[in-house]
Amino acid sequence: MLKALAPLLAGAIIDRTRSSSFKIVRSLKEIPEERAVVIGRAGERVPPSWELITVSAARGFFGPRELHRVLEGIVASLKNDPDRAIVIACPEYLALHNGFRALIKFLNDVRDYSILFGGRVYLVTDELAWDPREFALLKRLED
Repeated sequence: MLKALAPLLAGAIIDRTRSSSFKIVRSLKEIPEERAVVIGRAGERVPPSWELITVSAARGFFGPRELHRVLEGIVASLKNDPDRAIVIACPEYLALHNGFRALIKFLNDVRDYSILFGGRVYLVTDELAWDPREFALLKRLED
């Protein structure tokens, strides 16, 4: 009987590992992390142990069209503390300023760096904010 269950258990372990690198959630409250870096808008409320990297057109913040700079900040954060999760809390805002294609490329890069450093990425969004094709592409990042 144990031999019959072994492939199922192995599959469960593989699926759990794979889904832990990138996950789509509907709110920050669904994220079970103690420490995280949040890429979000000005005024975003985050738990005290989380760091907020603000994306805004206002002076002194990462600009919404500067995805390369945001990625550099994420990579630096992962190098300093690979166990800290990365939370992208404003994907709609980033897509508005850069287009969906640039956003999906950016998210692929973030996911790849997260896998490289053993981190986790959470994308905070709602399915209704995207057309079905776009959301399907976002869901594929979870694979």
